[in-house]
Amino acid sequence: MKINVLLNLGKKPSGALRPIIEFFNNLTKDHDIVIYKAYNPNKKGCEYFLREMIGFLLKGRKFTLNWMECKVPVLIIPRYSEKWIRDADITFFRSSNLIGDVSNWSTGKGKKVMRVSNIHIFDSPIRIPENIVLVPSSTTVYEKLKILYPGHKIYRVGNGVNCEFFSPGNRTYDRPVSLGMVFYEGEHSQHKGVDIGFEVMKRIKGKFPYLRFFVAGLKKQRNIPAFVEFIDGLTSNGMLQFYRKTDIFLYPSLADAWPNPPMEAMACGCAVVTTDIGGVRDFAKDRETAIICTPGDIEELTMAVEHLITHPEFWVKLAKNGNIAIQKFDYTLQAKTLEKVFYEILSTG
Repeated sequence: MKINVLLNLGKKPSGALRPIIEFFNNLTKDHDIVIYKAYNPNKKGCEYFLREMIGFLLKGRKFTLNWMECKVPVLIIPRYSEKWIRDADITFFRSSNLIGDVSNWSTGKGKKVMRVSNIHIFDSPIRIPENIVLVPSSTTVYEKLKILYPGHKIYRVGNGVNCEFFSPGNRTYDRPVSLGMVFYEGEHSQHKGVDIGFEVMKRIKGKFPYLRFFVAGLKKQRNIPAFVEFIDGLTSNGMLQFYRKTDIFLYPSLADAWPNPPMEAMACGCAVVTTDIGGVRDFAKDRETAIICTPGDIEELTMAVEHLITHPEFWVKLAKNGNIAIQKFDYTLQAKTLEKVFYEILSTG
């Protein structure tokens, strides 16, 4: 297959883009895949006019991704217009901003396939032409799409985790001595529940002062409590070191389509305490491979972490069970699922 991927990669890590890169890293050995990065992702105004000019000057050059391995060539184009990309069997994208343009592209660009992994698309549902095939990342998103877009072809393909990279290393199990969380910043990250996580950490520190507390993020911010150690998460290697230092991983999100960090933590041998958000129950079983709590319930999250600390035998069992279970979601397997979906899309016309 010839596959075009429209992906506006940048210098900073993106949890939404990581799965797509992993999918195509695994598919590129058997298929002809190109990722296109536009300097002007179809927006207006002076700033974007200048960005398009930069893209025009750099068109055709390769872009190097520094925060994770990308085995697929990434070519720079001025903007997402069909004249800048080759003909292909599949054109794959995830940005809702591209729906209007991509749906009108010629048949030479192949079947148009949209990855739906953003829950915010449901805040104000938009019109999606029926020639756009939808590929949601979780059961939760799949069920919502079936209701909103009954005439569409919809194929469910969950995210995965690179278990060859994210692994326990030389981790040993005695008793849990550290609690970690991913730190999100910015006005669009309130749904990640970071403040709730910090409150849980404060309560746990009050009862177990010997514990170490970690957060991994892009930049150390003032609202990180003084007792919490910051780990640079700008690269995959930084995240790997964070997970390997963390015995209990806390994910206090209020809403998500399918979160990557709990899966990466499980792959690295952490015991995971997460909230019951979209996608979690697709890969985790409560009290068997992770502890799943009510979103926003500080008391429940605190009690879950405390239980793991005071019951180290259960902590070991949960961590090891989680590590075994998450191997089924390795990208070598998940990519094959996506590949089958592509073939079905092409065969059904």
